[in-house]
Amino acid sequence: MSSAETEPPPEPPSASARRWSSRFIAAFVFLQFLIPLTYLTRDDAADERFTWRHFASPAARSCETSASLERLDGQREPIPLQRLIHQDWVDYVAQGRRAVVDAFMQWECESEDVLEVEVTNRCDDDGGTHEYTLRCGSARAHESSRTALR
Repeated sequence: MSSAETEPPPEPPSASARRWSSRFIAAFVFLQFLIPLTYLTRDDAADERFTWRHFASPAARSCETSASLERLDGQREPIPLQRLIHQDWVDYVAQGRRAVVDAFMQWECESEDVLEVEVTNRCDDDGGTHEYTLRCGSARAHESSRTALR
């Protein structure tokens, strides 16, 4: 004899248990739609990790990125980005992802005798030129931008 023949079936859930389950499922589904929309309120407009545009082929934006640092003795040195950090991070810097630019500049400031770090993005679109400058010891980099005159 099997247990299904000897044991009665379980009681169906009560109406209040079904309501609670339905509310929980509805709240969970609502959050799945709401959380990705929070990117609209973020400071970093270049961060598209949670958008559908991230999966679409991006427009061919060409940016030339350069970086340099100034030592305490006044000497300026170029920073070879491609040899120093991974290409994906170089691309993030070129896109102007503010969190990556700030982290890179803070990291460079940790080197000895560094007074100032500068990153410049020159883009061929309407974005123009963005310059990020960090005086070592400051909390956040200063950004200035120029748009090419037509």
